[in-house]
Amino acid sequence: KILMRLIQMEATMRKHISDCISICEMAGLHVLHPENRGKHMAIVCAEGRVFMPPTPSDRRWRYKAASVARRLGAN
Repeated sequence: KILMRLIQMEATMRKHISDCISICEMAGLHVLHPENRGKHMAIVCAEGRVFMPPTPSDRRWRYKAASVARRLGAN
């Protein structure tokens, strides 16, 4: 039972990481790799870093992350 829960959590994190990467790509950033930065996760791009929450809580994180990625891509 514990193993199934761990597998489910790992699958959820993979989806969260792929969502973060797709947000950056939609903003026109060139994604290099994701990075675990302790409390937060960073998506490292050629233009800079976009910091994301470690776990998705609600839909607001997507709007904020997209806004930051667009600003970084505009420079």
